[in-house]
Amino acid sequence: MSQAAEDWSYTIQPVTKDDVEQIIVLLKKTFYVDEPLNEAVELWNENQPCEELDEYCVSSLLKGYSFKAVDKQGNIVGALISGVGNISEDTVEAALKEAEQCKNPKFQRILYILAKREEGAKLWEKFPQEKELVEVKVAATDPKWRRRGIMNKLVAETEKLLRERKIRVLRLDTSSAYSAMSAERMGFTCVYRARYRDLKKDDQPLVLPKEPHVEDCVYIKELFD
Repeated sequence: MSQAAEDWSYTIQPVTKDDVEQIIVLLKKTFYVDEPLNEAVELWNENQPCEELDEYCVSSLLKGYSFKAVDKQGNIVGALISGVGNISEDTVEAALKEAEQCKNPKFQRILYILAKREEGAKLWEKFPQEKELVEVKVAATDPKWRRRGIMNKLVAETEKLLRERKIRVLRLDTSSAYSAMSAERMGFTCVYRARYRDLKKDDQPLVLPKEPHVEDCVYIKELFD
């Protein structure tokens, strides 16, 4: 069958415990290697596992806020992993502690950037009436299925669930220039932006991804008044 004649239809479904292995396989050929921070520090390859990255991806997978895109053959061709987070000044100290205690020097550099996000975004000041939000932690689409609207539909399904559960704030952090453009197209607003060359420890940039990925951003969408 030619590619033009292939069936590109898919459905969006909640993630279940039976999906974990297949989603990790998807992430290892997408997010693990092409997310700009992971790529810049050469965090993972088949001969160099990273337990910390595995834990980061899996920790929110079964919390009830993650969705998958499934093709007609039952293959998972996209995934959006989200989890509940606090809106509190305490998140800065917690993120710094996690970075300091990380034993993987490559992943530790990334965690320090995540801590600087918390400190710079100051979401507790922007949303003083809110105690929690849902954060998109990992997004992945099978390379053959890109540019078919999968991520838009995964985000839309997440937004629908949050409205049903009366959670007003959806957070999407972007290390990729392309993800930032996608976030803006989906109606997110940037509340934090920092150039990677300015995110330093011991007077040296923590991570310098390849251009055009020069900025680290936090995007927010408020789902209702």
